[in-house]
Amino acid sequence: MSAYVQQAIQVSGVNRTELVAVCAYLIRTRQATGQHDAIKQLASGKYNASELTEQMIRSFQVELEEEVTDEE
Repeated sequence: MSAYVQQAIQVSGVNRTELVAVCAYLIRTRQATGQHDAIKQLASGKYNASELTEQMIRSFQVELEEEVTDEE
């Protein structure tokens, strides 16, 4: 693993397993233009792991409507 990627992991607090998902999320939400840009932003300290995890969870959440049933 390159020192640059290792720096991104240490600065942001994202672990190796989450790194791919975080980079994909940043690219998908157009916060980064590509993998290199996403890793560069993580290494710069622009994001931290807890904020990114919360953003990713919120992006996948869907509000479900409760079904109302009439029971007699």
